[in-house]
Amino acid sequence: MRLPFVRRIRRMIVPAYGSTVATEHVARGDAARSRQDWAAAADAYRAAVRDQPSLVAIWIQLGHAQKEQGALAAAAEAYGQAAKLDPARADTHVFMAHIYKQLGRDDLAILHFLRALHAGETATHEGDELLRLLAARTHKDRGALIEQLRAMFTQLPPRAGEAPLLGQIRGVITEDMAPASQPAPRGPQPALVFDISDLISYYGNARLPTGIQRVQIETIEGALARGGDRDIRLCCFIDGRDDWLELPVERMRAIARLSTSGGDRFDPAWLEAVAGLKLFLSLTDPFEFPQGASLINLGTSWWLQNYFLYVRHAKATRGIRYIPFVHDMIPIMAPEHCTRGLTQDFISWVIGVFDHADHFLVNSQATRRDLLSVAATLGHPLDPDDVAVVPLDTDFRKPALAELPAQALDPWKLKPGGFVLFVSTVESRKGHMVAFETWAELIRRHGADAVPQLVCVGNRGWLNDRIYARLAEDEVLASKVSMLSRLSDEELALLYRSALFTVYPSLYEGWGLPVTESLCYGKVPLVSDAASLPEAGGPFAVYVEAGSVAALTDAAETLILDADHRAAAEAKIAAGFRPRAWSDLAGQIGDELDRFAGRDAGKGIVVPPPLTARVGRWHPLSRNESIRIWTGMRTGEGFRADLGWHWPENRGCRVRREGGALLLHLDGPHPPLRALFHLTGDDHVQAFWSLESGSTALTGDLHPDESKWIAVEIAAADGPHDVPIRIRPLAAGDGTVVTFFLVGFFLHATDDVSARQDFLEAITLNRLDSLNAFGEDDGARPTR
Repeated sequence: MRLPFVRRIRRMIVPAYGSTVATEHVARGDAARSRQDWAAAADAYRAAVRDQPSLVAIWIQLGHAQKEQGALAAAAEAYGQAAKLDPARADTHVFMAHIYKQLGRDDLAILHFLRALHAGETATHEGDELLRLLAARTHKDRGALIEQLRAMFTQLPPRAGEAPLLGQIRGVITEDMAPASQPAPRGPQPALVFDISDLISYYGNARLPTGIQRVQIETIEGALARGGDRDIRLCCFIDGRDDWLELPVERMRAIARLSTSGGDRFDPAWLEAVAGLKLFLSLTDPFEFPQGASLINLGTSWWLQNYFLYVRHAKATRGIRYIPFVHDMIPIMAPEHCTRGLTQDFISWVIGVFDHADHFLVNSQATRRDLLSVAATLGHPLDPDDVAVVPLDTDFRKPALAELPAQALDPWKLKPGGFVLFVSTVESRKGHMVAFETWAELIRRHGADAVPQLVCVGNRGWLNDRIYARLAEDEVLASKVSMLSRLSDEELALLYRSALFTVYPSLYEGWGLPVTESLCYGKVPLVSDAASLPEAGGPFAVYVEAGSVAALTDAAETLILDADHRAAAEAKIAAGFRPRAWSDLAGQIGDELDRFAGRDAGKGIVVPPPLTARVGRWHPLSRNESIRIWTGMRTGEGFRADLGWHWPENRGCRVRREGGALLLHLDGPHPPLRALFHLTGDDHVQAFWSLESGSTALTGDLHPDESKWIAVEIAAADGPHDVPIRIRPLAAGDGTVVTFFLVGFFLHATDDVSARQDFLEAITLNRLDSLNAFGEDDGARPTR
């Protein structure tokens, strides 16, 4: 007699849970989980482990269900029971680590991430999360963290099967954490400190350096090769740690060499090197700038929301000068080719850079014109003599590079002289669509067999869906286009040497490195006439109207079919193009800095003064959300007066555990004023706050996600003055400190009934932006 289906299934699964009762509870829990009824799921799983306490997997399911309900402490307890039953199970420790992180117990989160690694957890994102926690803990209590880790490692002796990252951490803690000796000054000239934050960030997601990354590596090597009596140091920020950190030169050289040795970013040797780099930077001492140093940012910093807070601090405490190398103004000049978030962050950076930069380096006259134009639009005076043009007309070839034979083209089904090369990140601005339509027209005119292959080399960027869709819809065109990425330096050099010519129909550039690369290899670049490209190509490139398929098609046709014409253009390059050495470029940067220093003689270091707070206006401290600029545009970032702040977010700026200071500059004279500060609580846990201004000290609490307005009275004044405000979290009864957000503040005259009514109406209608002190439609301009 056949058993009913359900009874047969029960007989199959009962051995796994030990009893029919536990099995039924688990089935109820699974069903509730499927319909996302987390309370019912938790009840069922709890009943199952009461019946059979040894069910590790069900303790974990109970933890999941409680976590989904927001019962984080109960979830941690359930996961903890699973860990006691099976200490070697890695995923349990991962779950516990994430719960303890949400609970603000970073010490326990770190412990369980380490235990997960000890059990063999190798997921990259878990290792990255651990490194971020280590970096965050290092910000203020590095010594205590090192001792904590050493104590933890007594519980986690080396074992076969543990994650390689754990061995790296163990090695760094036990061998590499002696305080670094500061290099002795090498001469009377101020030190050059190169900020390579975006290069380090790039290595977290990619391997082969392109564009700006290559500029940084080569320029630093050029500066080192030049030698002389000037100190050269490298510093950076990393994700999760708000400190300037120093990267020793030899560590930078080692990771740079490895990055160009192959294109596989999942190669175990590369992953181990990147993890080791992150680990070293997570645990190393904060960097202290040499007094009077020049901070040179060769790359970008617009993605670092707190960057200018730390520049201000370094200016005030170490007397540094800040000189950014501006490569382009693309997100402002051509926002249609950028994502919204990128444009918003870039605008925040532009606003800050004009307030903080002592001078500027740019890569072209075109970028210089755009920089001055943006400064004028913002209403920020900028002396053209403070902007030095440092062209990137350098030699990108590497003499020591192994030269691959022509047979190395075979895997790509290419032949020397049988293809045209297009080196660029794949994104809308670079002109891939123009190139594709050109190749489609060439195929129409001459047939596919007569048209050389178009070889596109580059990683995927943003806004490129149409590019790939164009290939997907045209099989003939797709057969004549090769899309390559992650090539080594040797492979890229082979493609340049073997190409018939190169094409670069970009719609906007700050310089145009592939044009210079093409000339270095003696190949004719066919480029658009947009922005800086005529500077990059000089008299040696062939130019066409930007965006014109007809013009590009005619010019490409001539270069393909007229061998004599092409040979004459190549002969002109061979006879006249002379790229300069990177040491010469570095030397020019040094000379420009000396020229700037001469102009600054006797002026001292300029630290941006606090922003002026405007009566009757709302001053948000949130992240910029605009994608365009206007005269007088500012952000509330500049009101922050010390390092006690996290970065601005859409919901405001989170204060650090130690508290943060604001400095409000008020024009005078003025009557009695009231400042209303908008606070918002943490997502999960109750917070306690203190707000101090002069003799006024206010305290209170904030429930999770709760918003409160705190009023502070400001006495009348006869003239301009600064009002310091200090906001800090207070410890709860159990000693824990939970931080919260400052959204912004509103300022009005105490007896101004109309202003108060406008304010209340704006809050009621959720239109505080209409009172924004930095708003576009306000005729009066906020000032420093």
